[in-house]
Amino acid sequence: MKIFFTGSLHVGSNHNLYTVMIKTLKDLGHTVISDHVLNNSIEEMDAWTTKDRTEYHRKMSKAITTCDLAVCEVSFPSTISIGHEVTLALDKGKPVIGLYQPGKEPGVLQGIHSDKFMMYEYDAKNLAEVLEYAMDEASEKIDVRYNFFISPKMARFLDVVAKDKKLPRAVYLRQLIEEDMKESGYKE
Repeated sequence: MKIFFTGSLHVGSNHNLYTVMIKTLKDLGHTVISDHVLNNSIEEMDAWTTKDRTEYHRKMSKAITTCDLAVCEVSFPSTISIGHEVTLALDKGKPVIGLYQPGKEPGVLQGIHSDKFMMYEYDAKNLAEVLEYAMDEASEKIDVRYNFFISPKMARFLDVVAKDKKLPRAVYLRQLIEEDMKESGYKE
């Protein structure tokens, strides 16, 4: 899987921890997007111009869009960036794994209620085991793309519904399927 990895840059000693986490994910067979964490320091980012920050956000947003899921180390204080990355990934329908060390569970992120947001405690001894388990759990929550053909009449109807309900056509179709699943009593 393609993984977007992020963590706080506000504690410089995290670089080694992030390197271990990224290596562990790669050893599990995943591709990891992590340049923004490994190749930037908070001091460098503080000196960025508005143009630099805009470009960083564009690249980060694209990386989240193209990944299968996000892994976020959330033990350490950050500006709003980690929370923003978490919510951006969730808004794009990506599963998010939040990892934290014992006694450092992030209070604000506990307020996120989504079946695609999973938090796991880890330490140096069980990191690989926790990551492997978390990846298995998250892989079950990755959306599956499903394309099919519809008639022009159906397309026009979907356009009207999307405009009236102010929601994307795909969301409307998903809601119909979810309603049928619920009404039929479907269980996995």
